[in-house]
Amino acid sequence: MTASLTCRKIRTLEAGFVYAWETAEEGTGNILIAPEGSVARPCTLEGIALGDMLLDKNVGNVENPDPDPKLRRAFLIAASAIFQEGERQGRLPDTITRTYW
Repeated sequence: MTASLTCRKIRTLEAGFVYAWETAEEGTGNILIAPEGSVARPCTLEGIALGDMLLDKNVGNVENPDPDPKLRRAFLIAASAIFQEGERQGRLPDTITRTYW
């Protein structure tokens, strides 16, 4: 079984950067990455945080995890891919595509 993830930066706001993500399995969502590039939160297209779940890459732990395991897993995969590519490129990327087996 192959799974894929695509993320693309869709907005730059004072509160950070909004990324839209989607998977081949038809999952979609948005993530707000804080301006310093180390905290991710699920958000709306407009960049308004949804719920209390967040991932701080400096701590490496999810705080206030969403009870829905599918949403929590998709958020973790998308946020991790954005953080990893940001470290690799030295800046937050415009687009990311990942394929998993």
